[in-house]
Amino acid sequence: MLMKQRNLIGLLGILLLLLGSCERSAQPLTRSTSVKSRSTVLPESSVWMEKRRAGIDFIAAGITPAEWSMDVDFSKQIIFKPLSGSTLVADMPKPQPSGRNSGVLLDARVGTGLVAASNKKNYAPKTSRMKVFIEPVVTRDNLTGRLYAYTVRVESNGRKYMGYGAFIKGSDRLNGTWTLETFKGQRVRPGQFPNKALPELTINLEDNQVEGSTGCNKLKGEVSAEGDHVKFMVKTTTSKKCTNPFEDDYLAALTQATLFRIGKDRLTLLVDGQYVLTMKPAEK
Repeated sequence: MLMKQRNLIGLLGILLLLLGSCERSAQPLTRSTSVKSRSTVLPESSVWMEKRRAGIDFIAAGITPAEWSMDVDFSKQIIFKPLSGSTLVADMPKPQPSGRNSGVLLDARVGTGLVAASNKKNYAPKTSRMKVFIEPVVTRDNLTGRLYAYTVRVESNGRKYMGYGAFIKGSDRLNGTWTLETFKGQRVRPGQFPNKALPELTINLEDNQVEGSTGCNKLKGEVSAEGDHVKFMVKTTTSKKCTNPFEDDYLAALTQATLFRIGKDRLTLLVDGQYVLTMKPAEK
C-alpha cells in the first residue's frame, strides 16, 4: 500500500520543485499537555478513518462538497459520484504525467470497476471514459475555508468538474528523522549554522511527539496529522544564544505549517498554501 502511493507521488515530482540573538528559556513538557490522538481533529477524520479501512488512498470533492465526490484505491479502482447523474466506476489505470503543474493523469475506462460489476445497470456504459487530473496545487474548500494540498479536475461525458484532493494515508509516511534541505526557496548548508549541522526533525506520530534541532538549539514538542494536514507545536527549546537569526524564522514556519507533501524522498511543509521548507530523510 505504501509503495503504490510512493509510485504515484513520485510521478508527480512535486517535492523537487516544492517543497540578533535568540535566547529562550526551556519550559517543562508535561504529560497533561500532550496530544492523545494523531488526528488534527478535522471534521472529516472519522469518515477518512472508515475510508482508509476500506482501502481508499485518495479522496476528492467539489469546491462545495455536494457537487461531486471521488474515492481512489490505487490498487483497484476509481469511484466518482456526481450530484446528478450516474456513479462512475473504473479500474485503476496506469498513472501518466499530465504535463500540467507536474501533475498526474488517470485516464480511466468507465464501467469496469468492482462496484459496477455487481450492479451494472446503475452505471455508465463501458464505452465512456473518465479523465482525472491530480495536481500539486493548493485549493481552498469554499464551504469550510480549509486548504487542501491538491487540485483535482475530472472530465467525463462532456462535463468538467473542479475540486480539492487529499492523500488520506499521507500521514503514514511522516514518521522518521528529516534533515532540512531548503528554506523559503534557498538551499541550506551545515556551515551556515552555529552547530555546523543542518536542522533536523524526528517525528513520532504514535506518541504525537516531535524533537530535533534548529541548527543551534534543540527542540521538543507535539505533532498531529490527518491526511495531508499537519500541526506542529514546539513546547521547549534549549537556551543557547544564537548569532544566526534563522532560528526564529524556522520555528515560526514549523508552527504555522498546515499542509505537507511527500514525494521523491522529500518532505515539504506549506504555510498559507506556499512552500516554506523541504526536508530529506536523515542519513543513517
